[in-house]
Amino acid sequence: MRKEVRVWYLAVAFFFIGMHIDLFAQSPINRQDSVVVFKMLEQAEKLFNIPRYDSALYIARQAVSYSRQHHYFNGEAWAQIKINDILIEKDDLAEAAKNIPFLYRAGIQMKDSIVIAISYLHMGQVHLYRDEFDSAVFYIEKSLSGKLSRVRISYTALAYNDLGYTWGRKEAIEKMTEYCLKSLSIYELLGDPTGCAMALGNISTVYFDLGQKEKAIDYAKQSLAYREKAGDINKLALACCNLSQSYLGVSIEEAVKYQQLCVKYAEQSGLEDRLIHSYITSSLVANGQKKNEEAFRYELKTIELLEESQSNQQMLARRYIAAAFYTDMLKQDTSITLSYFNKAIRLSEQLKNKTNLRDVYRFTSDYYIRKKDFEKGYSNYKKHILYKDSLALSDREQNINDLEARYQTAKKDIEIERLNSEQRIRLLEIEKQNAIINGNMLVAKQKENEINLLQQDKQVQDLKLSQQKEELLKQQLLARNKEQELTLIQKEKLLNEKQLQNQKQLRNGIIAGSILLLLLGGIGFSRYKLKKKLEQQTAMQEMRNHIASDLHDDVGASLSNINILNELTRRNAANPEKVNEYLSKASDDIRQVSEGISDIVWNINPRYDSLEQLFIRMKRYAGDLLDAKNINYTIQFPEKPSDLALDMDKRRDLYLIFKEAINNLAKYSKADHAQIKLTVENKLIRLWIQDNGVGFEDEKMNKGNGLQNMNQRASLLKGKLDINSKTDEGTSILLEIPV
Repeated sequence: MRKEVRVWYLAVAFFFIGMHIDLFAQSPINRQDSVVVFKMLEQAEKLFNIPRYDSALYIARQAVSYSRQHHYFNGEAWAQIKINDILIEKDDLAEAAKNIPFLYRAGIQMKDSIVIAISYLHMGQVHLYRDEFDSAVFYIEKSLSGKLSRVRISYTALAYNDLGYTWGRKEAIEKMTEYCLKSLSIYELLGDPTGCAMALGNISTVYFDLGQKEKAIDYAKQSLAYREKAGDINKLALACCNLSQSYLGVSIEEAVKYQQLCVKYAEQSGLEDRLIHSYITSSLVANGQKKNEEAFRYELKTIELLEESQSNQQMLARRYIAAAFYTDMLKQDTSITLSYFNKAIRLSEQLKNKTNLRDVYRFTSDYYIRKKDFEKGYSNYKKHILYKDSLALSDREQNINDLEARYQTAKKDIEIERLNSEQRIRLLEIEKQNAIINGNMLVAKQKENEINLLQQDKQVQDLKLSQQKEELLKQQLLARNKEQELTLIQKEKLLNEKQLQNQKQLRNGIIAGSILLLLLGGIGFSRYKLKKKLEQQTAMQEMRNHIASDLHDDVGASLSNINILNELTRRNAANPEKVNEYLSKASDDIRQVSEGISDIVWNINPRYDSLEQLFIRMKRYAGDLLDAKNINYTIQFPEKPSDLALDMDKRRDLYLIFKEAINNLAKYSKADHAQIKLTVENKLIRLWIQDNGVGFEDEKMNKGNGLQNMNQRASLLKGKLDINSKTDEGTSILLEIPV
């Protein structure tokens, strides 16, 4: 996140604008009061730029107290704006949010649209820095909807910059570029190098996150040029480090060049954060040059700083992992490498950081495998998988919680905005009536237009809230499906571990016993294994049946196949032919999984409730599959489906029967022509599929799992399914279901 200092002389301009308003809104103001407040805010700005945030905050609050004592309301408003600027820079978002209602009310009372716009901007920034991007866009656009967009001041540029950055985080690159360039043009007009650097840096950061390094480097260079012009050593160090890392994988010479500048400026700044950032950058660059000894020295410098300050324990744990990696590459003593791994594990456990634990166990596993200690390698790999699965589930739950929180926040914000709008509408109605009474119809018309705009805003807000609620429900459904998959995988893993443990215990008992006990133990063990296997199969079948109600049967199987093929690929890495075969099969399984999930998402989407959308998907599926198999076909569907409708479950079952039938036709029939016809008459859907392929015997029809699924689904639809086929005479399928 790139939050920058605000340009002081523009704030001064705001201050005098506020003074001008006071001449009309209040009783005459003592010029001495304005000078006193101005000097306080100037002092706060100087401290803010050093940066010494706490001291700046103290001075700004003194300005508030002075303004209140001398009844200088305008001064109090602008001092509160400065306080909020500082709080947002400090990431004290909760405290900043508390001040925003005062700023809004102050703007209303003073009839100052700039102050109102800044209150909206601050609210947008609070949401932005909480990663609540939809709400941030709403409030920042609100701040730019009035007078702020028509003036060329620093807050206008800042609003455009933050709006652009927000759209960039939402991966809307065109909008991000548009607004950041608007911000840049205003900063250039104002002659503000710090603002120009900020806007260009934001564009660079987003492009880097999207993997477009060349564009990121171009904008980063432009940003660096403005940083040099501004002369901010702290920001220069940061810009050079970021540019050096951007060049990794593009040009190692340029990466080294900016890494050296990064270290130079970081040392001049004397700030610990900048030094740590420069050392980590230097380590990465040295690694890119394959200079492991130099990279290790920089990691040791970073560790020394972090251990001394205790400022970032999570980062310290990551540096321990990196140090272990380099000691292994440099073939140092095993005890040194393991000591770094153990430090990373202990610290990550204290922090309860699952991400670090996942990674450190993976690196430790790889280390033991390289040392041919496969037992410890396997033990650490199991821990890695445990934390990996736990994180996957936690991430899914966190995503849902975040979505729920964003929905509730947006709901609350819109309710507050609605109340403010209603209050504003009442005031406008009074002003409109006064204008009519005074015979000023032009002002009355203007007030009426403002009322209409506010009412339209309320409708737009309600629509946005409804859309967020729909998205939340959809994500919750997808999350439940994913949670079921993860639960199944975890239970399978626990069952396998239990089975291995039981086998080990029984094996030790058998070795220790006599021949008779060996025989009896073998029989008992076999019976026990059989019973446990039957219990496991029963439990697994029940669980899979439950999941199959939401997912197609082949999705779970495909996921398992992918894991198996991945393991086989790893084991046969020396055999390219086998690797290609396994990868091809895995690709097919991944496509099937994607297709199955796509079917579920399509099925739950209310936009596809109509028969027309269902028929379109059926025709598209049949056409794509039969074209791929070079099978000629004719498809006859109703041009205008009736107004009849199927609920979600029936629509899904009809589509899956059709999909199974077309898949079997393409895969097994060896036909060169097929006919597909669907009619809707008298509240009855008739589906007829015929091919001239090789056909099959009734015995195979009864044994086929896919055909059994088709019959089961037809029964759920309370329909009738007839399948007629003979060897070398093709296959005919007729499905009739009531609507």
